[in-house]
Amino acid sequence: MVWQEKSLQPVEDLTLRQAEVDDLDMRIRLSVEAFGMSREDAQSMERSFEKEGNTNMLMIDVNGQTVGKIRVSQKDGQAWIYGFSILPEHQGKGIGRNVLRRVIKDQSSVGHSVHLEVETKNDHALGLYKAVGFQIVHSQDYYLYRL
Repeated sequence: MVWQEKSLQPVEDLTLRQAEVDDLDMRIRLSVEAFGMSREDAQSMERSFEKEGNTNMLMIDVNGQTVGKIRVSQKDGQAWIYGFSILPEHQGKGIGRNVLRRVIKDQSSVGHSVHLEVETKNDHALGLYKAVGFQIVHSQDYYLYRL
C-alpha cells in the first residue's frame, strides 16, 4: 500500500520515541500478542532489527505508558512501515490512526513517499490504513506447498 496525499490533522496526545534496550521485552510481547508469534521467534526477530542501519524502531507511548511499536525504514526517498502493533487492550481507541498520521506527516515532510505491507485478510488493519489515505497498489497471494 502507498499513502496518497491528503490533509492530516495534527497529533498531540502520543509520543513516538526511539526504542531502547529496556524495551526489548515489550517489543517481544507486542509481536506475540499482535502477530501470534511464538516468544522464541519474536525474540529472534526483534534482535535481528538491531542490526539494521536505515531503520528506526519506535515505541508508542500514551499517557506515559508504552502501548505499541512501529518500525520505519527509509531508503531511496521511500519510507516503509513494518511491524506496527498496538496492545489488544488499547486497540479501537484511535491510537493507531494517530500514530500513522504522525509517521506519515514526519516522513512526507522530508520528502519521502510512505508505503507499507499488510496481510490482505486483516480487514481491521486494511480499514485503518485506508482511513488515513493508503491505497492498495499491489497484491500478492501466498500459498502453502505441501511436500
